[in-house]
Amino acid sequence: MTTIYLIRHAEAEGNRYRRAHGWYNSTITDRGYRQIAALSKRFADTKFDAVYSSDRFRTMITALSIYKTHGLPLRTVRALREIDVGYWEDTPWAELERIDPEQLANFSNDSQKWHVPGCESFAEVRERMRKALTEIAEAHPNGTVAVFSHGMAMRIIVGTLQGMTLHEIDKTGHAENTAVAKLEYENGTFNVISCLAHIKAVAKHHANRKNLSQRI
Repeated sequence: MTTIYLIRHAEAEGNRYRRAHGWYNSTITDRGYRQIAALSKRFADTKFDAVYSSDRFRTMITALSIYKTHGLPLRTVRALREIDVGYWEDTPWAELERIDPEQLANFSNDSQKWHVPGCESFAEVRERMRKALTEIAEAHPNGTVAVFSHGMAMRIIVGTLQGMTLHEIDKTGHAENTAVAKLEYENGTFNVISCLAHIKAVAKHHANRKNLSQRI
C-alpha cells in the first residue's frame, strides 16, 4: 500500500490580492511562508520516500517544507497544476464579477457549464490529476509520498476519489491553503483516509468562508 499526502500550496499572491491564478505563476506571501514553517513542523517526524509538486512557484516553494528538511529531491509534474482558467488568468475576481458574471457563477456552482476562451474543463483536470496520482503511487509501492498541488485541482480529485460526480463536487467546500488530504493506494484503487485538514498554526479561518480567491 502506498500513502500519499496531497497538500495545497501556502498562501500565494492570487489568494492575498484576490486574483484568478490558475496556471499563472504567482509566488508565496509573507503569511504563506509562516504557513510553510507550520507545515514543516507538522511533518517533521513523518518518513517520506519522495516529494512531488506541480511546476508552479507556489507549490515548489511550499514543498520546501518537506523535501528540504527530509533531504529529498523535488520532482515536478506539470499534470499537478491548477485548472487553467484561460483568459481569466491574473484578472481580479471583482473584475470578473463585472465582466463575466454568468461564467463566474458556473465556475462556483455548475462546473460542467463553465467555459471561457482558452480554459481547461473540470473533467480534463479530473483525468490528468487521477493519472498523475496513479503514476506517482505506482512508482512508490509501499512508500509514503508528499504531493503538492492546488485548491481547485485538489477539490476535484479528492471528490472524484470519494465517488462524487462533478455536479456533486460543485456543492462541496474548498480547501484552505496548506490543506492536507491523506490518500492510500492499493491494487489499483485509491481510498481517501482523511480529507483536506487545514494547518491552523497561523490564523483563525471561518469554516463557511466562500471567497473565490481561496479556491485556486
